[in-house]
Amino acid sequence: MSLARRFAAATAVVVALCAMPATAAQADDNALRERAHARVAAIMDDAVDLGLFSRSQESYVIGAIIPGNTDPKDLPTRVEERTVDAFWAIVAEGAGLSVEQVQARLSYGSTLLRITGANSEDVRDRLYRWLSRPVVEALLERRISAEESTDLRDDIDRAVWRVMAQPGGGRDVILVPRRD
Repeated sequence: MSLARRFAAATAVVVALCAMPATAAQADDNALRERAHARVAAIMDDAVDLGLFSRSQESYVIGAIIPGNTDPKDLPTRVEERTVDAFWAIVAEGAGLSVEQVQARLSYGSTLLRITGANSEDVRDRLYRWLSRPVVEALLERRISAEESTDLRDDIDRAVWRVMAQPGGGRDVILVPRRD
């Protein structure tokens, strides 16, 4: 996410927090982290099952949120299906292609960054905002601290960067994306 967009998002959060009455923060960071991890894990597991990414790439992407030795709670089946469908819909819409076309290009070794082309930053931002929405809501409701929110949103941002940069085709190639 560009520096200007991060600054605008941070400013909006600070303004919203200043307008809210003070209440004690609740320890909800671990539950939000597990939920974000489970959503990313569901997306990557689906992509591995489709032969689009390797298990090593899956571990690399989901490891951005929780270390690989932590096993998050599974999502209910319907939530997992909606999560996977929403991910592919965001990517396909940003690429101006169908889901099947995006998956076909991934299967031939392309990356989501290449597939989404000039819209890649917008797609990354949409994926980041979508995955971060529960964290921002928890922050605004004062269920987590600003520091916990920042840490978790940074991890979600890292996971989005990682999934966008991985070449498809199920190869065991892990690329580390360049940061802005």
